[in-house]
Amino acid sequence: MIFTTQRGSCIYYEEFGATDAPPILLIHGSTLTGNADFCVESNIAERFAKDHRVIVPDCPAHGRSQAEWTDGTTGKMLHYSFSSMAADLAELLRGLNAAPAFVFGHSNGGTVALYLAKEHPAQVRAAILLAANAYIDPHIRTRVPIGMNAERVARENPAWMDEMIRLHDTHQGAGYWRHLLAATVTETITNPDWQAADLQTATVPCLCVQGQNDSVNVPGRHAETLAAWLPNSTLWTPANIGHSVHWEIPDEFEAQSRAFFAHLNCAG
Repeated sequence: MIFTTQRGSCIYYEEFGATDAPPILLIHGSTLTGNADFCVESNIAERFAKDHRVIVPDCPAHGRSQAEWTDGTTGKMLHYSFSSMAADLAELLRGLNAAPAFVFGHSNGGTVALYLAKEHPAQVRAAILLAANAYIDPHIRTRVPIGMNAERVARENPAWMDEMIRLHDTHQGAGYWRHLLAATVTETITNPDWQAADLQTATVPCLCVQGQNDSVNVPGRHAETLAAWLPNSTLWTPANIGHSVHWEIPDEFEAQSRAFFAHLNCAG
């Protein structure tokens, strides 16, 4: 299905479960799509669709959702912003009469979920922030441009390249995956770069999740930092687990998520 925002941007999304059930918005990680993250690599959409209205979009500039371009000094540039993604998804929730929703974001999708909770709190009942970033630490600043360099990916990780071609180039055109990687790198090493004071007014309940072995987020202690900075937050750091908790231990992830939701429902 396609939702068109007021500014004319088109967002592709899928829905699962009953439309009158409590809504959950699932926000995928970088270079993935909603279906890839939550239906193929995991069955999170299916799990929660038993008793929730599950909304699974492709974030703007990903998959079937519209890509926007600007003219830069070095040529055409892909517009990619966590804040603008959050604004578009907030509008999606309003347009579908699904607000306020529970929101779960994975990796950079967790960062988008954090922007939603901070900048559009009326649309968010609560947020699960899995592998979200609070600020730009030295590890991210150096690791991301190397790990997401298109030439290196093509040379050393052709399976990942082929996945991006299948998920994105099929809809956006040949070679699009290179633009997507470059834009992802630029935004990831730039935003968010908050301090504690920036999140003091973000009062939406948040569950901050980070696998103990997450090679991306552990060095900067992002989940621990978010749990300390967000005034209404809980921390879960499962042992011996990496970057994608919902892929690696789906049963435990579902149980923790449902316990978090149930506590909020009991608290009114």
